[in-house]
Amino acid sequence: MEDSKFIRALYKLTPRQQQLYLEFLGSPYFNKNEDIRRFVKLVFQRNTALSKEKLFAALYPGKPYEDRRIPDLMYKSLKLLEEFLSEEHYAGQVWERKLNLLSYIRENDLDDLNSVVQREIADLSQKKQLRDSNYFYEEFMYQSEANKIFLDHSRIEGDQSLQKKVEQLDLFYLAAKLRDSCEMMNRTRIMAADYEFHLLDNLLEGINTNFERYRQYPAISIYYRIMLMLKEPEEQTHFHLLQSQVQEHIHLFARDEQRSLYGYLQNYCIRNVNSGKAEFYPELLNIYKYMLGINLMNDDNKNLQWDLKNMVSIALRLGEYEWTYKTINDLKAKLPEEVRENAYAYNIANYYYETKDFKKATRLLQSVEFNDVRYNLDSKSMLLKIYFELEEEEAFYAHVTAFNAYLTRNKLISEDTLIIYGNLVKYARKAFIFKTQLPYIQRRNATKINALKDKISKTRLIGNANWLMKEVEAIEKGI
Repeated sequence: MEDSKFIRALYKLTPRQQQLYLEFLGSPYFNKNEDIRRFVKLVFQRNTALSKEKLFAALYPGKPYEDRRIPDLMYKSLKLLEEFLSEEHYAGQVWERKLNLLSYIRENDLDDLNSVVQREIADLSQKKQLRDSNYFYEEFMYQSEANKIFLDHSRIEGDQSLQKKVEQLDLFYLAAKLRDSCEMMNRTRIMAADYEFHLLDNLLEGINTNFERYRQYPAISIYYRIMLMLKEPEEQTHFHLLQSQVQEHIHLFARDEQRSLYGYLQNYCIRNVNSGKAEFYPELLNIYKYMLGINLMNDDNKNLQWDLKNMVSIALRLGEYEWTYKTINDLKAKLPEEVRENAYAYNIANYYYETKDFKKATRLLQSVEFNDVRYNLDSKSMLLKIYFELEEEEAFYAHVTAFNAYLTRNKLISEDTLIIYGNLVKYARKAFIFKTQLPYIQRRNATKINALKDKISKTRLIGNANWLMKEVEAIEKGI
């Protein structure tokens, strides 16, 4: 029984939700069957194994067992749970409740309440901080209802509700169409998605022609700029204008959408960095810093560890050591408990590596058992670089063997990732041989080093390629 949908859903409720559900079941307006309330209360108590026979005996002492009674109670309880959850969600939708009330008033000729509820809706709309596509949709729905009220009363005087209804519908369509089209175009860059962008070119042309009108609606103008940035990535002006717009109007969007908007800016920087445009490293770090400043990453526990990892790598690359150390320690307590030690150990080890405190970095990397493949691969890569730079031959070759074994045996590693890290190990090993034999080799080995450089530069998939090439060039200079 504990595997049933109903039981699993019950146990996911918070203690407060459980209490409210019992109160809900105790209301005769929603439930007149006291057996259901007793059944749910008994399940919450977990005083007995959840078998049908024991539950039946606890609910109906002294009565002969009926096989269908408990399943029937469970089914009815599930339906009431669905109703309870709907009511709980609906209770927080103040604007939607007022609009539905206005519709009910109109349908039941309760005209005396009309003006009161309309004023309340207008007041709620004015107080709304968010101005995303949902705002336009809600305004469209309200003007639709206002227009129905006008038609029902067959008034002769003019009314603006129909005009406003059409205007809000246009704004909602443009905002939602642009937002979803941007997401569709973004996905085509990271997966094989065959989307059709119906009417998009006409829509963009219309916005461009009337841009002064749409500029006042950030839910439209921002996504218009994102679309231009996606379609014309070589034109960096789109990125800079978008960045300015997002920072100015970010408060008009819900938290999830705020993160999404900054995600477009981050992805643009990352694509440029991957194309060799190092000037986008500071841009990317500034975006992370701004997001930290408005607490936009701190409440996203799912992605915080990877945001931190990216921030640390970029900041260390730019030499911002003091900021990096402080940020790692400031964010440690905010990381999800199940990943906290792994994330902290890796990032602080990375800090020690970049500040050339190899002893502390090695100690940390060797003392922590990384349970995530990404941390594992990057920590092993860091150790490889440390042993390489310190010229610790025994440790280096032992680590190469262990690294290769990990790559071969771990079934969670994708084929491309296997190639990337496999190439890192292979070419690092070849470079290490040159480095450690440098005092004994003759100038003729310069040809071999040039050949190694050529192989590295022509290998598309290779981890830590910049570091590897830098080390090989340093060996070349020492000959």
